[in-house]
Amino acid sequence: MNEKIEFLPFNAINEFMLSEYRKVIFKMVFGNFASLQNSRQKSINTVMKKNVKIQGFRDSTQAPVAYKINNSIPTFEKSASFSAEILSAWYELNNDLAQKVNQMLTNKGWIILPIETDRSKLPGFLIKWPAEDSFEKLTGEFKDMYPENTYTDDDVSLMIVWLSNRLPYDMVTENLFLKE
Repeated sequence: MNEKIEFLPFNAINEFMLSEYRKVIFKMVFGNFASLQNSRQKSINTVMKKNVKIQGFRDSTQAPVAYKINNSIPTFEKSASFSAEILSAWYELNNDLAQKVNQMLTNKGWIILPIETDRSKLPGFLIKWPAEDSFEKLTGEFKDMYPENTYTDDDVSLMIVWLSNRLPYDMVTENLFLKE
């Protein structure tokens, strides 16, 4: 079994994400920035200072949230490391959702990393996705499992992607994801 493992960089998520939802993520991250771990704040601020230019601000981290959102999106689209940091921050702010999605995927028998793993340190997203598990099917199962759920389908789908560390790029029928 010498199969080469292929990854897509974290910024490839942009091909699967609606632009309006991307803004929702940024609004949550920047709107709750003080709630993030100090190390995550520093990582995001380092990338922003280097790569995000906001007119009228020498230090882009000092700009109001609305300016940060609009000016950070191009960096998110181009930079795998910045995408990973923003997605990790979003994950950190959605701990309840993460616990529930982790439980659902574990119950389904998906092989995933432990929930506390810092996925931003990984090389990117794995490209193989189980063909029988569309986002519609998975979000439906999530709603069935958690009828009191108040999360959007986009939130659930993104958390599935983040926790599984997979993008539905190469749909396969082989049992690569499930525990026997």
